[in-house]
Order: sequence, then structure tokens, then C-alpha cells
Amino acid sequence: MRSLARAILSFFAILFASLALGLTAGCIGPDPENKSARPWNTPRPWEHGIPGGISERR
Repeated sequence: MRSLARAILSFFAILFASLALGLTAGCIGPDPENKSARPWNTPRPWEHGIPGGISERR
């Protein structure tokens, strides 16, 4: 019984550690061609004079 509880506990510890590592590692790599289609620093629709639906790119 104790070995089963230890196995379950170690399984969840490994699962939690891999989840935490996956979330903190990030998705961006060193490849310069792997850029987002819409950069984070583009102006939002309310930051300029043109209405949002007209000028928004996707």
C-alpha cells in the first residue's frame, strides 16, 4: 500500500515539475525567422485615429 501511494505521489510530482518547466520555458527560439505575424508592439486600434475594424490586420 505504501509503495502504491509513493508511486502515485512521485507520478504527480513529475507531472507537476514537467508542467512547470513547460510553462516557464517559453515558445520563442533563437531563430530570427520565427517571428510572430503580428508583433506585440503594434499600435492597438484605439491608439490612432482610424477606426479599429478598418485598419486591423490579421
